Order: sequence, then C-alpha cells, then structure tokens
Amino acid sequence: MNLQNHTTELVSQFLEGSPKQIVIAYSGGVDSHLLLVTVAELVSIYPAHHYLAVHVNHGLSPNADQWQKHCQQVCDELNIQFKAQQVKVDASANGGLEAAARKVRYQALEAMTEHHGVILLGQHVQDQLETILLQLKRGAGPKGLSAMAQSTVNENSITLARPFLELEKQDIVQLAQQKGLQWIEDESNQDTRFDRNFLRSQIIPPLLGRWPNLASAANRSAQLCAEQQQLLDEVNAKHLQAMVNQRFAIHIGKLQRLSEAWQNQIVRFWLAEQKVEMPSQTVLGELPKLLGAKPDGNPIIDIGLYQLRRFREHLYCIKKRKPELDVKLTLTASNTRLPNDLGHLHIDEKYIDQLLIGSRANNLKFKPLGSPHSKLLKQWFKQWDVPVWERERSLMLFWQDKVIAVLCEQHIIFASEIPCELRTMLHFRPNPPQL
Repeated sequence: MNLQNHTTELVSQFLEGSPKQIVIAYSGGVDSHLLLVTVAELVSIYPAHHYLAVHVNHGLSPNADQWQKHCQQVCDELNIQFKAQQVKVDASANGGLEAAARKVRYQALEAMTEHHGVILLGQHVQDQLETILLQLKRGAGPKGLSAMAQSTVNENSITLARPFLELEKQDIVQLAQQKGLQWIEDESNQDTRFDRNFLRSQIIPPLLGRWPNLASAANRSAQLCAEQQQLLDEVNAKHLQAMVNQRFAIHIGKLQRLSEAWQNQIVRFWLAEQKVEMPSQTVLGELPKLLGAKPDGNPIIDIGLYQLRRFREHLYCIKKRKPELDVKLTLTASNTRLPNDLGHLHIDEKYIDQLLIGSRANNLKFKPLGSPHSKLLKQWFKQWDVPVWERERSLMLFWQDKVIAVLCEQHIIFASEIPCELRTMLHFRPNPPQL
C-alpha cells in the first residue's frame, strides 16, 4: 500500500459510523495540515458528519495572529468550517510552560467538541518516542510509559484519536511536500530550553541514526505497557469495589490485608478514578503512617488541591476547602446559596428575614428531633460519625434566637424545638460530596 492510501485508511477508520462532530486540531504545522487535508479529501465519502477545524491561539509568539489568519485561509480554501480559540497560558503552573500550554489546548479543544464527537490529533511516532522519554525522565511506571493511545474516550464521551501515531515524521513531510502544502514553522520549536525541543533536536536524531526503528519499537513497548496497565486496572477495580463505602472511601483494614505494593496500586487507581493528580513516590511513602494512625487521629497527606485523610476506619480523598469561621447570614430570599459550599436552602416567603445562618458552636447543647436527650454538638457529631473536615464546615440555623437545625455536608438535622410548620417549609439541597 502506498503512503497516500495508507494515510487515507488511517484517518478513515475514525470517520466510520453514525453522524457525529469531527474536530480537527489544526495548529498549522505540517502534521495537522496533512491531517486536515486528508479529512477534507474524505468529506465527500463521509458527508453526514459535522466537520470543524479548531485552531488554539496560545498568544505566545509574535506571529500567533498571523498563523491564525493562515489557518483560516487554508480552511476557507478547503471548505472546512474554522474556529479559533484564544487561550491564556499560566507559565508558573506545575510542569512549566509546555505542560500548561498543552493543558489549556486540550481544554479548548474539548470545550468546542460535542458529546460523542471525535477530536483528531496529528501526533506521530516520533512524538510518541518523545513522550516515552519524558515519562522515563519522570520515573513513570507502566501507566505513564503507555504514553499516548491511538484512541481514547474521555468522561464526556469524546474520542481523542491520533490517526498518524504509526507514521514516521519523514513520511508526513514527504506526503505534505507531494501535495504542495504550505505549513507553519513555529520558531519556538528551536528553543531547547523546552524539554520536547531538546529531545527532538539534540537526543532523538543520534538515537535514530544508530537505531532507525527505535521510534516504532518504543511505540510497541508503549502498547504493551498499556495492555499490562489495563489488566492491572481490572484487578484494581475488583479489589477497590470490595473495600469502598458509599462515599467512595477505602476501608483501611481491608486495604492493609494486601501487600504494600498492592496498597499503592489500589490507592493510585482510586485517585485516578476521582481525577486526582498522581502523587509522587515520596508522597505515597507517607501512606503507611496514615493507615497506621490511631482511629481517632487526624493525619493528613497533601496532594496538590486534595488531601488524603483518615476518619475512623476509612481513608478519604477530599478537596481542600477553607471553611468560613465567622458566618452570620440573615436569609433574605426564598433560595439562599449557603456558605462553605454546602448547597442551597429553600424557605417559604413567610420566613424571609426571620432565619439566620451561623457558624457551628461545638459547645452548644443540641437536642435533635425525636431524641429524648440533649448533648453538646461535638458529642452528636461523634455519634453521627461526621468526619472532622465536615464538622468544620457545618452551619447552624437560628429562628427567634433558637437553634432549630444543623446543616452538615449532606444532611439537615432538625432540633426538637422547631415548629412543625416551619420544618415543612425548609428544604435543604446539598451539593454533591467532593471527595
């Protein structure tokens, strides 16, 4: 099969099936330009799809606006709908400028793609080799060394497809030249301060000079790592299903019955299921201390925007949130968004301006509806098994200077003093728990 036919076949496989949106990630470089032209050549064969070329303008080059105009012109000539999305890149973010630009680029592409749509990306086998080498630099395991998959489906049912992942860069350039394409050359690609550019210009050429098939071999290794990770995740899922509660917290006793290596595997899988950034090996090294702490202890492991915390016999992953410690809010509307991200409280108009939301008071005595006893609020929290971080965010509802309810993350607990009519006119709609 010649190169033209092979390239067409690679792209065609992602255009089969029912009508859907096909988004081409079009930077203007040779890879994405050839991808765009190949799609345009197939539109008449697959006319039912909605085709859209998206150019993400990072604004990092003085030529960025000129590149955008070039991409617009090419799409007009090919009769492909074009949209440009300008983004801001935070160079101070973790991972540096490269990682930040990649993150916002993918976010922009996904934001412009419909559910069940397909995003076509132009990465090739040398890009795969760069990714694998970067993962080696980071000390990645099988999941990281799986690098880029030819096709993945994200949580929004959007397919991210890389039709050219088996192609060599030289094949892409050769075919683009045969077609007489004019593409953009990003001057930043020569800046070896960026890791990928350093690998691309200084490291990979001599490697390929000695081992011409290295990129293809590395791609096969990535596929094998992906297969192994898939098998491992199947086992992880079975283990995890048997040890989590309704809040997706892990039962520590069940976890500790496994070897330390399996504990680390399951915790990584558990975090990935919650879209939490993977902790370093150093952070995971703190896990035995947390698991071995006393049940009434309050150890914490920080993972970026999240925390691993223990409460009783369970391990939780929670998002860091600082509670307001001095809340005093009169309810002046029938629907009020509560402080501390607890949710919304709906009241009858009759009670507008009569109810007050305040911070918790652990030393205040409280008698729940239906209970014959009055206790300190902190004693009730213990009896109700409310985790420490949820106690910190809980609020109290006052009426005529009396506490008539306690609002926790997922519950409203009425006091025995609350009038029946008022209780029926209060509706608490909590936010989904963020674990």
